[in-house]
Amino acid sequence: MSTLETPAWLGQLKRAVSKNKRDAHNRYFQLATIGRDGHPRVRTLVFRGFSDVGWSLLSVTDARSEKVSELALHSEVALSWYFTQTREQFRLRGEATIFGADSDPEGHRQRLWNALSEAARAQFFWPTPGAPLGDTEAPVVSQTPPETFSVIEYTPMQVDYLLLAKTQTRSVSEYIAGQWRETPINP
Repeated sequence: MSTLETPAWLGQLKRAVSKNKRDAHNRYFQLATIGRDGHPRVRTLVFRGFSDVGWSLLSVTDARSEKVSELALHSEVALSWYFTQTREQFRLRGEATIFGADSDPEGHRQRLWNALSEAARAQFFWPTPGAPLGDTEAPVVSQTPPETFSVIEYTPMQVDYLLLAKTQTRSVSEYIAGQWRETPINP
């Protein structure tokens, strides 16, 4: 996606990330997907950065996880992110794109792999998520991402921003006809 404009919510979110980075809890957001059975699923993920192009957010996941198969069927997602120090909430709706070993035109995988700790990298060499635990040896971790390592890019199409400060404010931004439109609303 090309950068057509910088939406106001993106500046607000980047400021919130920066101002709240001292508290590790603020790196986590909730992701809602539609399960293979048609029911909603919610999980907590770690924010890994912004895309270099456009206004997308990034996280990583194991290619064998349920969320990957869910997103292959229904790419629509909702994210909820609350920042405790600045008392800001962002609720985003949009599309998720999975970048795996065979599809990574933006180079997200290697960049995010390089930023992971050794312990975080090791998880991608473990048995399949959700499989019964067995005796496993310590994995040998490589400098290149394994096929199990995927990046999820979330491209918002609607952002509901709520500031719960002394004076509360709320706005909804929507991407319509190639541009962002922001509407202040009652909190």
